[in-house]
Amino acid sequence: MRILQQAIRIYTERNQWETAIQFYQVLLGVQCERRVHIAETNVEAAKVGGVLILAADQKMLDELRLVNAVYYVDSLDESFSWLKTNGAKILHEPQTVTGGRNFTARHPDGLVVEYFEPAKKKENA
Repeated sequence: MRILQQAIRIYTERNQWETAIQFYQVLLGVQCERRVHIAETNVEAAKVGGVLILAADQKMLDELRLVNAVYYVDSLDESFSWLKTNGAKILHEPQTVTGGRNFTARHPDGLVVEYFEPAKKKENA
C-alpha cells in the first residue's frame, strides 16, 4: 500500500469553477491536469497540482465538504484493510466511481479522507 499523491479539496459552485481553476493554475504555476464530470453525483472535478477543485449545487457541496483531502493510492483494498485494522472509521465502503474506485474514512484524529485508486489504463496488445 502506497499513497501516490495527496490533494486538498476545494469546493465551489458551478458558476465559479472556471475562475477557481484559473486562480490555482496561476497560484501554483501549473496547468490543470484533468477535468472530469462525475456522473454518479453530478459533480465537476478538476485537478491542478495538489488541489482538487469540485463544483456542484449547494446541497451536494454541503455533503462534499465533510471530506478534507483525497489520497491517491496504488491499492484501494490494501488501504481499506490497513485503515480498518488501525482504528479508522469507514464512512463509505469501496465502490466503483468515474475514473476508478474509492472509499471514505475518518482517521482516529478526525481527519476525513477520500481514498482513490485510479482505474488501470488498458494497454493495447
